[in-house]
Amino acid sequence: MTLTSIIRSTKYNLLLAILLFTMPCAMAQKDAQFSLFSLNQLYLNPAAAGAGNLTQFQLTHRTQYAGYQGTNTNDDGGALSTQLFSFSMPIKNFSIGFYALNDKSGPRTDQDFKISAAYHFPLAGGNFQVGASAGLFRQSIDYGKLRARDEDDPLIQTGVISEINPDFAVGARYESDAFYAGVSLNHLLKPKYQIGSETATNPLPRTLYFNAGVNIGLGYLLDIQPIVLVKSDISTVSAEGGATVTYNKRYWVGATYRQQDTYAILMGGLYLLPDQSLRLSGAYDFVIGGNKVKSPSSFEVMLSYALQPPKMGKKTIIRTPRFRF
Repeated sequence: MTLTSIIRSTKYNLLLAILLFTMPCAMAQKDAQFSLFSLNQLYLNPAAAGAGNLTQFQLTHRTQYAGYQGTNTNDDGGALSTQLFSFSMPIKNFSIGFYALNDKSGPRTDQDFKISAAYHFPLAGGNFQVGASAGLFRQSIDYGKLRARDEDDPLIQTGVISEINPDFAVGARYESDAFYAGVSLNHLLKPKYQIGSETATNPLPRTLYFNAGVNIGLGYLLDIQPIVLVKSDISTVSAEGGATVTYNKRYWVGATYRQQDTYAILMGGLYLLPDQSLRLSGAYDFVIGGNKVKSPSSFEVMLSYALQPPKMGKKTIIRTPRFRF
């Protein structure tokens, strides 16, 4: 069997894998999660820098458990709020990328800043990319937002305490017109955070991500793309998957299922400009199981702008019958 035939057969194997990987499983949440994970893969995999051979700017806001109120933890409620800005650009056989993340949950805030670089080369009608990212991961806790049983206890911390550590990730990815698949390993050094305690460690666990999608054309106007995301910290596994449908390459809708807390997720979007450079997307999560005190109103909004990569090298010579050189 040739390499090309292996790659082609993988397209259909991925479709089967999407169904298998969405079997029930569970994982403690550490990294910020996004329902629109298929639209911004740079956060999951540094090899996704320059994906699609496009220069992209993306801004995402997510509110999880909107309206959730803590009973005795802090005065600001327990709803999670996450913002993510990302940028990536291909340059010949290389790509560069950057993202900045702000993830807030009550008194705790995580901030992640990463620069990514990827090398890609043609393979079996598509592109194979390998990449790495390096940056800083900051954790902080505002102890002033916590309610203590004994407010006069001298051992209770006060004010905001934060700690910053270097953080690294590596990944690989293959994409073609028919499908894409990527795998990455984040938090290679398992950075540890004491956050004001001499005995605590609170390490970020190494997290393995696998995500994939298959492009299936249904006539001239409809395209369907099954998608899947699997993540694991080695001891536990979580998965979510579903499909999106695009009409006339401008409007799209989709649905996915996430086993953690039993989520049903509806999503959709449209291109705001005729050249498909500006896209607005959104997602709404329904909690249909799990903890009943959580508000079933998580939502996510993404605005992205894409343009063709810059042309490098000398300008192309245009020959005309009048001027020959």
